Amino acid sequence: MNLKYDFTNTGDFEMKVTTFFGLEDILAKELMQLGGRDVEVFKRGASVTGDIGFLYKANLCLHTALKVLIPIAKFEASTEQELYDNIKLLEWEKFISVTDSIMIEAVLNSDFFDHSLYVSQKVKDGIVDRFRDKTGSRPDVDLIHPAFKVYVHIYKNEVSLHLDSSGEPLYKRGYRSDINQAPMKEVLAAGLVKLSGWEPHQLLIDGMCGAGTIAIEAALWANNIPPGYYRNDFTFMKWRNFDESLYETVYDSSINKIKNNKVEIIANEIEALTIKKAKINVKNAKVDDVITCNHQSFFDITTERKTGVIILNPPYNERMALAETEKMYKEIGDKLKKDFKNFVAWIITSAPEGVKSVGLRPSRKIQLYNGSLDCRFLKYELYEGTKKIHKILPKP
Repeated sequence: MNLKYDFTNTGDFEMKVTTFFGLEDILAKELMQLGGRDVEVFKRGASVTGDIGFLYKANLCLHTALKVLIPIAKFEASTEQELYDNIKLLEWEKFISVTDSIMIEAVLNSDFFDHSLYVSQKVKDGIVDRFRDKTGSRPDVDLIHPAFKVYVHIYKNEVSLHLDSSGEPLYKRGYRSDINQAPMKEVLAAGLVKLSGWEPHQLLIDGMCGAGTIAIEAALWANNIPPGYYRNDFTFMKWRNFDESLYETVYDSSINKIKNNKVEIIANEIEALTIKKAKINVKNAKVDDVITCNHQSFFDITTERKTGVIILNPPYNERMALAETEKMYKEIGDKLKKDFKNFVAWIITSAPEGVKSVGLRPSRKIQLYNGSLDCRFLKYELYEGTKKIHKILPKP
């Protein structure tokens, strides 16, 4: 069986880059801006063509990517024996040696296979049995820090195999050393900032900032700081084709593109312990020069700026009474109408019953997921008067 990619390949090859649902177009734009070719969107990701240097750059610089995967093989299997036999036929020695460690992760959408851990075990068996037959030895399994993580996706009877070049998910930036109980993933936060249309010359208010993730991700975008700057470990660094000199060139080039724009970002949080954690994260990310962290309720914020963007992630608690939820969202709407005329406000929420109490009609609704929560990212354009009146006023 032919491999789509192996370590003798020194030219371009296909990569599959994953993201969260709803961020696919943002990711595709990022890939094109990085210099990727043949970018095509698929559900929760995008495919792209590039060389090994692009793979390094993608892991280092993408804000909305979860993983950078390399497709290596595809075949059909309807039974566990067919799966095992096809795995064993692949020339794994073109990637892996007996001294390497491996890990298998399986995701299934199939009537033929219904137990991901069992599929992972059969794939592992096929790999190690090939090495044992050929060399008398076998690679070890390491579930924490493997040199090779093989990602298996089965749809019906189609089996796709990928090498995971990233290792830990790319939302694990490295700057967040302390988190609150319900942290938003950095990749989702970065996506919210881009979806909001905020630009660095505008004021940004993260009004219920929690651990400060939205504000920090905005600061990274604004000054072109690569999210991988804070990490020193990607799985591709353990591969025998790792070109350290090329990686250093890519890294240095990315660091040299960091800007020092004058940016104003305000992060507010009412809980004292939580804002303390946010300040630590902001300092760890080295963006404390552009983010002001305030121990203050969103409802007490005032600003002299006449326009800007507000992003709110209101607290969510399944045990919160409906009346309490409705009251909080009504207060949010009242605050926006009273103090933020001519701003654009965005709210990410999984509480549709609360949204009805805002008292404003969203001009845009985007479906997203915050963990397992089905959310809507809602845009509110806060005109001075009604939208109709605003539109018919003569231009100055």
